[in-house]
Amino acid sequence: MKAKTNISNFLNSIINFGIDSNLPYMDLRKAKLLNVIVFSISIILLFFLAINIIEKNYFLATTDIILFFIVCIPSLLLQYKRKYIANLVFITSAFIFYTTIITILKYDFDRQTEHILPAISIMVVFIFDGWKKNLIFLVFPISFFTIRFTVMYQHFGFIEFQSLHLIYLIEFLIVFVIASYFKADMITFYNKLDLANQTKLKLLRIISHDLKNPFNSLLGTSELQSKFLESGNLEKLKTSTEIINLSSKKIYDLTKTLLDWSMIQSEILKANFEKINLTDVIKHVIDFSNINAVPKEIKIEFHPKEVIYCNCDNTMIQICLRNIITNAIKFSNRNSKIDIRQIQNKNKIKIEVQDYGIGINEEDINNILNKNTLSSSYGTENEIGTGLGIKISNELMQIQNGTISIKSKLNYGTTFTLSLPIINN
Repeated sequence: MKAKTNISNFLNSIINFGIDSNLPYMDLRKAKLLNVIVFSISIILLFFLAINIIEKNYFLATTDIILFFIVCIPSLLLQYKRKYIANLVFITSAFIFYTTIITILKYDFDRQTEHILPAISIMVVFIFDGWKKNLIFLVFPISFFTIRFTVMYQHFGFIEFQSLHLIYLIEFLIVFVIASYFKADMITFYNKLDLANQTKLKLLRIISHDLKNPFNSLLGTSELQSKFLESGNLEKLKTSTEIINLSSKKIYDLTKTLLDWSMIQSEILKANFEKINLTDVIKHVIDFSNINAVPKEIKIEFHPKEVIYCNCDNTMIQICLRNIITNAIKFSNRNSKIDIRQIQNKNKIKIEVQDYGIGINEEDINNILNKNTLSSSYGTENEIGTGLGIKISNELMQIQNGTISIKSKLNYGTTFTLSLPIINN
């Protein structure tokens, strides 16, 4: 067990040689890959050196020694000095130059050294990006066929394209496609993970900041309540109770948003489609939303002319609608109203939530539905929030094959429209 640990520690020390741990994740992977490549080359060269000496191929043995000192050692030095980009170019160039020149000068029919090029070309895909990756990868098959055709001409006096060469081309293509796919998949996963981490950090900062005030109010006021009760000061006791109630609602809203957000982070989240009475769902959410609307003297009006049934996820649609109405209340002025309408046509079922509040400018409309941005703003009476409510609703609507659209005019109000496709049973 101890020997296994020692070997593992030794390999880790090789992989992390000259590595700056503060590098971005993708650059860190490339720098570590360079170490794996260079140390692997060193071992392979020593192995070839031994074989060439045994077989009395002194020319190749000499080139192995030269390659070790003019490629491996300088590469390790570049790595130690943290010149990663220079090292990437140096190692790639050395592979192509050495293999092409040495193989042409001293070709071994039994060994056919050029066949290491398809395998080594994988390296290019993983350590270069964009057009550089494609261009440098292209050099490998060019070098390979340069060797093949040069040697063919040297030995037979002619150049002929054979079916075997087509197999070699397919081999390079397979290497490129498979390696590119796995790299793209790796980068996609990393970007999603990085975005999720950034969102979590932003959320934690917002939550920690926004929870302080209501918690301080809750704790401070609750301590005073016992004094007001002892002194019989009912007026102050009533005021403190209202403060506690308001603080509790704020804490609840923030916690609810956090729980909703954590739910949509699960990649296995799927909509449970069922036929529901959408009209009743809207009425239920309005009753719940009046908890926030009534204290602000905002009237939520919903006068359906018909009952509409919809195939959707009951829980998801309630979360979406609740967040939209809560947002409308937040940015509506006191003593105003919010109109809610349900519309059904041949293709879609729509729920419109229209407020007559402060409105949203065009730039903010784009940011609201962009999952890569996160910001918190205060309502008309300094209500706090995380900025996640609409984003959560948007993602939940997309899971149900629906959409959210926004129309707004500053100082005149905003209309959010939730659209769901009609699913025929």
